[in-house]
Amino acid sequence: MSAWNDLVSTVLLGTRRRSVDLAGLPPGVREIAAPRTEPADQALVAAAACTGYRRAGQRPLTGIEPEPAAAEDTRPLIPAVARARLVHLLSANRPELVEEWLVTVADKGFRVPAERLPALADAARTRVSLRAPLAAVAGPVGAWLGERNPDWAFLVAAADDTSDDAWQFGTAARRQAWLERVLVADPARAREALAAAWGSEPADVRATFLTLLGEHLTAEDEPFVEAALGDRAAGVREIALRLIGRYPDSASGERMIERLRACVTVRSRSLRADVLEFTPPEPDESLIRDGIRVPPGPGQGTARLRAIIAATPLRFWAEYGTPGELAGMLVEGPPLNVVRESWATAALRQRDEQWAQALVEAEPGGRSTAALIGVLSPGQQAATVAKLTRGLPVEALTRLILDLPQPWPAALGTVLLDWVARQRDHRLVAHAAALIAKAVPVACLGHPLAEIPLPGEAAPWRRAVAETLSFRREMHKELA
Repeated sequence: MSAWNDLVSTVLLGTRRRSVDLAGLPPGVREIAAPRTEPADQALVAAAACTGYRRAGQRPLTGIEPEPAAAEDTRPLIPAVARARLVHLLSANRPELVEEWLVTVADKGFRVPAERLPALADAARTRVSLRAPLAAVAGPVGAWLGERNPDWAFLVAAADDTSDDAWQFGTAARRQAWLERVLVADPARAREALAAAWGSEPADVRATFLTLLGEHLTAEDEPFVEAALGDRAAGVREIALRLIGRYPDSASGERMIERLRACVTVRSRSLRADVLEFTPPEPDESLIRDGIRVPPGPGQGTARLRAIIAATPLRFWAEYGTPGELAGMLVEGPPLNVVRESWATAALRQRDEQWAQALVEAEPGGRSTAALIGVLSPGQQAATVAKLTRGLPVEALTRLILDLPQPWPAALGTVLLDWVARQRDHRLVAHAAALIAKAVPVACLGHPLAEIPLPGEAAPWRRAVAETLSFRREMHKELA
């Protein structure tokens, strides 16, 4: 725009050396500036008018269709106190409580104010665990936003879409949501679509889809899972090994039993405990078909034996003794910890409570103890952890608590809060107590730790525990 450039040059040079060229100004600007007789006044008025002309003096665009509105969300809005709580949660940067708040809102069937969804969606970009509950809470407005902002595409998964387009052309989140829904609504259709697309999917997507299938596993899925044992991706094979463990009479399990039977003998000793003797299995190319690939290098025999024990149905061991007797036996051949860790892997894959309990009792501070406790029934979890709180050193116990699988049953939450209440100030206890306050179920939020006022000299971590429990209790009360 030459008139603007001329005007800028005039102002920079000064009106004593150069006057405004009124003839070069747009007509509307000229009409405003011409009546001014003082050169400097005329230049400033022309500049102000010309600025507005440049910003707004454009022809309107035509042929533009307005964006369609999002579908109506008929769910009730969260209560006013919960809206204020959401503002506080977003500003306090406590993502673990935001996740709990979103899950509760979704379970109660509320919706959140639309103006809060962008901030929640931005938070979910960097914290994946927020995405699923946020997609459920955001509803059709979230799906509308996700379709227009690629960074929020995970919100589209909230749409109740079971069309083939969602599976064939959708984003990864949308396809995952589709498979979850159709596995429930039309299992045969879901399995047919998964089998057709399986070979062309990337490894991480195959792993995700196989995990989803595992949540709806049936007897008819055994051939599909067995085929996945030979997958080229280690992550997929690991999931397939875990799933095939749910078929106690699988063909893969029978092959593993035959391999292991050739490696195990029991040596009886008079007046002394029996000994389990292991011999390393010979190299076996057929193991690859069953999901076991041992890398080359030293210790291949032990590595092969560890993988075979972990993949063998635990019923194989019944002829040698009970889980408690076997877990306490001496072992010859591989190190004892190798055998116990392999049994622990098998117990986790096959969700065998009897074996899990025996292995926890044999080695309370073992690497797999926390995971094995997760296999136990809710009541047994609480009883086992209560026993461990009396026997394990505080260092081992705090490590165990940090690794305990969640969600915790209410009985276990009460045991852990009781333990916190008995502890003296200790750095490790403070760390574990912070996790416990965030992870105990809602039924535990009325524990005396949150009810009884603390003395003035109480340690900061004790105040933080009480504050977190009270905050969560109020949060749930607002959404009740």
